[in-house]
Amino acid sequence: MFRKKTRPIEAPTRPRRIASQLEPDIELVGDLSFSGLLQVKGNIYGNVIAATGTDATLLIEAGATITGEVRAPYIRIRGKVTGDVFATSRVSISASSTVIGDIHYDEIELDQGAHISGNLISLNEDAVATG
Repeated sequence: MFRKKTRPIEAPTRPRRIASQLEPDIELVGDLSFSGLLQVKGNIYGNVIAATGTDATLLIEAGATITGEVRAPYIRIRGKVTGDVFATSRVSISASSTVIGDIHYDEIELDQGAHISGNLISLNEDAVATG
């Protein structure tokens, strides 16, 4: 009769400030490396890669586009990504977003209405072995 409600997958729960932010009027051509928290509201034409060994989070906001490979432990997509996505911990893809490329993930959350053109590839060996 009483069941615990499941909560949607979220980015890390500890409070974090936005370390870097690319505003909507910014267009970046070239690769971008980051650590911490990066919020993208503009356009990036190049790869976006988090420093290895960090718990970096990438937030791709509605209206933002990334054309290139994306790599980070935690990724939330509300905009458009054209390129492969690698989320070593968790990826969340919102209803209004578009991903054109393969998505490599450990945990994934897909909202109804998200547009994906590519393969979903689990990085979780236990899930692959028992599935």
